[in-house]
Amino acid sequence: IGTACTISDRHFGVPALGTMAHSWVQLFDSEYEAFKAYAEEYPHNCTLLVDTYNVLKSGVPNAIRVFNEVLVPQGFRPAGIRIDSGDLAYLSKKAYQMLEAEGFGDAIISASSDLDEYLIDSLKTQGAKINSWGVGTNLITSGDWPAFGGVYKLAAAKDKDDAEFTPKIKLSENSEKVTNPGNKTVFRLYDNETGKIRADLISLADESFDL
Repeated sequence: IGTACTISDRHFGVPALGTMAHSWVQLFDSEYEAFKAYAEEYPHNCTLLVDTYNVLKSGVPNAIRVFNEVLVPQGFRPAGIRIDSGDLAYLSKKAYQMLEAEGFGDAIISASSDLDEYLIDSLKTQGAKINSWGVGTNLITSGDWPAFGGVYKLAAAKDKDDAEFTPKIKLSENSEKVTNPGNKTVFRLYDNETGKIRADLISLADESFDL
């Protein structure tokens, strides 16, 4: 048992836990490079987030490659993988088959993505190969005081020597989780008569509008 809320660790002694973020994966030129850097930094507890682009076509294969190339030669076993979107039952079963075939059947398969007790029960009924459940919003937010589902995703990045930003995208089987790449800015629109805020317009940083 643990929490991603670090202040709970400080004040209540609940162990702070977590895995890599999508922004970590997006920051590198390739998913493999991101996984490799993470494994080199955290070999004792390496859990790789495999759904930034495609769980079965790239995420799990790249994770297995890094487990074999980085962790095993140093005498470490991988902690596991995390899946944060898509059909969690199907993806976890396929991911387990791939991991087991490479000798990593003991790796933890962690799932997140707005889990609650009903979805967890459904996933268990479907035979999902999940043995770690990341419950967040629905654990700390009451049903009659709903949370705003805003999340941080990296949209563009550049090194200090780069002149331009490189667009970054997060892909997902859940269309609402696919991000719009590119360096963004925000225009705040006001009502000419009342002076009150009407809306915020998000656009690419180099776009201009006749408002």
